[in-house]
Order: sequence, then structure tokens, then C-alpha cells
Amino acid sequence: MQAATSSERRESPRVTIDLFVEERTGETLYFQRATNLSLGGVFLEGTLPHPPGTKVALSLRVPGLPAPMRVAGTVVAREPGEVGMAVRFDDLAPTARDEIARILA
Repeated sequence: MQAATSSERRESPRVTIDLFVEERTGETLYFQRATNLSLGGVFLEGTLPHPPGTKVALSLRVPGLPAPMRVAGTVVAREPGEVGMAVRFDDLAPTARDEIARILA
């Protein structure tokens, strides 16, 4: 896991993770892999990124949960020339926030 630098804008700690994620953008369904997670969002690795500002619906398959966790997000960043994108969670439900906090602990 890479340490956060003082120039980063993250508001919560992140952890390295390996989760399968279904991402829906409009009517299109993508199968992604998340490589880090925080209360603020998730990084989807190995995917062709959507432009920043794109709204996405995510379904995270978290070990130990009986059903996928569903969250809404917005693409906030992508590194030029790299494959992957950062997604900020929008209006995270309290149950999803609690579950992510459990994973981060």
C-alpha cells in the first residue's frame, strides 16, 4: 500500500483490498476489480477510465456480506496513460458506511 502524501486530498484513510465490483454507467454493465478502499471512495484498477464527473452505480462484493453492497459514486480522477479510475462515494448510506468502516478497521 502506498502512503498518502500531504498533497493528496483524501479525507479518510484507505486500505489495499481486492474486491470484485459491478459498475453500471447508464445502461452499460462493467465488471471491475477494486484495489483500494476508503470511506470516501474506491479505486478501480485495470479499467478504461470514464471522464471525471461520470456518475456510476457500484455493487461491491464484500466477503462476509450476504449480498453485494450497493453505492453510488462519481469518477473523480484518472492518471494520464494509466488504466484505472478513482470513484468518490456519493451520499453513502449509514449501513454501507458502517460496513466499510469495519473493513478498514
